[in-house]
Amino acid sequence: MSRRWRGIRKIDAHVHVVLHERESTDLALNPPDAMLRAMDEHGVERAIAVPINFPDYFPLNPSERADWLRANNDVQARIARDAGGRLIAFADCRIDGPYATRSAVGEETRRAIDELGLGGLKIHPYNIDVQATDARLDPWIGAAGTAGVPIVFHANPSGYATAFHGCAPSRIYEAMHGRSLCFSVAHMGGVSFLETLAGGGYVDVSGTLLWLADLYGIAFCERLLRRIGIDRILFGTDFPIYSYEAYERVFDAMQWADDEIERIAFANAERMLRGLPPVDCE
Repeated sequence: MSRRWRGIRKIDAHVHVVLHERESTDLALNPPDAMLRAMDEHGVERAIAVPINFPDYFPLNPSERADWLRANNDVQARIARDAGGRLIAFADCRIDGPYATRSAVGEETRRAIDELGLGGLKIHPYNIDVQATDARLDPWIGAAGTAGVPIVFHANPSGYATAFHGCAPSRIYEAMHGRSLCFSVAHMGGVSFLETLAGGGYVDVSGTLLWLADLYGIAFCERLLRRIGIDRILFGTDFPIYSYEAYERVFDAMQWADDEIERIAFANAERMLRGLPPVDCE
């Protein structure tokens, strides 16, 4: 039987810690203390803090901006450390400047994972304006695989990107074919959400689940999640863009068995963070 979603222990697989307000962005100010308060209020034990592959994601001084990727990874590590393990920060990536070579990518990935303790890698083809299959992303994918950490791919095609379908699930599945299945398609693939039915790896519901519920209804969303596969589904919010209350209304209206709730809310994400693929993909 279903139960109140707020009271269930959860890992939020997709949040953003935002340290400064910027114009022309949907990411509102969300410092770590505000993030932790929201988590406490809504039963979230841990959350994966993902960057957005953007130089101005964090406020940096001029010297840091020369290598903004390294600087952003340092900030991510500090956020995770200060949160006492409740915020699991992922590393950023870059394909230009000092990171145009495989050796530089490998060095920074090792530093981010082994020295800084970051828990995975975020790849955002939309912000880099490339296809997920672009060869310049191969070193990052390979380095994460060698380190045994998960990759989160931004997956929400938008008309603002030159490579419109660069981050569609089908491109991500092509990029990861024959590689680790410990990766997540974020946002359910956005407008290409049906492509998640034909792939592997994990799928986080952030953002897209809410507009699908509005367009097609709760029953459709529950059927879709079951068709994708319960063991592949990750609870994610994209907080602070979307509120926890919005997800609580959707999940409270669905009919889940207790073990299904546990997998979606917590167990699947915990498994991914250990570097393991979904149960049904083994």
